Amino acid sequence: MRSRATAITGVLATGLLLVGCSAPLPEPEPEAAPAVPPPALTATQVERILADVTAVVAEGDEAYDAELLGPRVAGPALDLRTAQYAEVEAGDEGAVTDIPAGTQTVVVPSTTQWPRTVMAVTEAPEDLRAPLLVTLVQDGPRAQFELWSWVRLFPGAQMPPTNQPELGSAEVDPETLLLAPEAVIEGYVSLLDGDAEGEAAQVFAEEDDPLRAQIAAVRAGYEGLVVDKGTLTETYEPGADGVQVIGTAEGGAIVVGSVRTSTTITLEDSTVNLGGETAALLGQEVVAENLAIDWTSTVAFAVPPAGSEEPVQVLGAEHTLTEVTGE
Repeated sequence: MRSRATAITGVLATGLLLVGCSAPLPEPEPEAAPAVPPPALTATQVERILADVTAVVAEGDEAYDAELLGPRVAGPALDLRTAQYAEVEAGDEGAVTDIPAGTQTVVVPSTTQWPRTVMAVTEAPEDLRAPLLVTLVQDGPRAQFELWSWVRLFPGAQMPPTNQPELGSAEVDPETLLLAPEAVIEGYVSLLDGDAEGEAAQVFAEEDDPLRAQIAAVRAGYEGLVVDKGTLTETYEPGADGVQVIGTAEGGAIVVGSVRTSTTITLEDSTVNLGGETAALLGQEVVAENLAIDWTSTVAFAVPPAGSEEPVQVLGAEHTLTEVTGE
């Protein structure tokens, strides 16, 4: 019995020794985070989102009721659509911009953060005019994408190359651009204000784009009405909703923002006869003292990377009369 106990003790000791020398069990390791974040959406998802958004817009368009847009329209897009409904009510049946649901090009961000900005070039609308560049924004993971803006691409405008949706567009560092996004809007405002020598304005293309030409032509028309009857002043400022940005394949960015144009006419013992949508929104054709007219423009720019010799190009715009007051 004593020898048997001794043998068992030896076996146990050997077993303990073996356990103490065994290799540690492997521990699971988390997958390494990718060097580049994945695309936030697929092209199919963007098309479905845009279809949902345009369905909501269609409901608002049918009733000319901006309150119906609330769930899926925000920012400058809501301001413009609201103004277009007012123009329709004032008699301009063609004031509302058709926003197609189909897309030609989709640009999605590569990010795991919010807010998220998506841009898409639509199919040509039914009126056979130029396609639109629409901007959709999602503020948080539980929020729906909203239509933030649309611009009508100018004839001959060339969209900068963008990454395929399967790759996504990297987040944009403002310091890597020829002009920071907010400075793009400020520089454009300087151009509208006639400051072609300003520092920011120097990086824009020299020739007038269609929006600048349109604003100048309307201003000249009102100046012709006033002549020696009083004074006219016009001011320009960046919109209150900031800008939306998405990267391009060549290291630049597409920047979309808004500009407010305000025209003020002060009359001196005289009257001015108005016409068209200005008179329709005011509700009268004759102004005897003061007239204030506001427009909102959404504008899209192609901004090259820092160090480029190419200028900032204006890709397109939407210019809408938003408010008229007078006495």
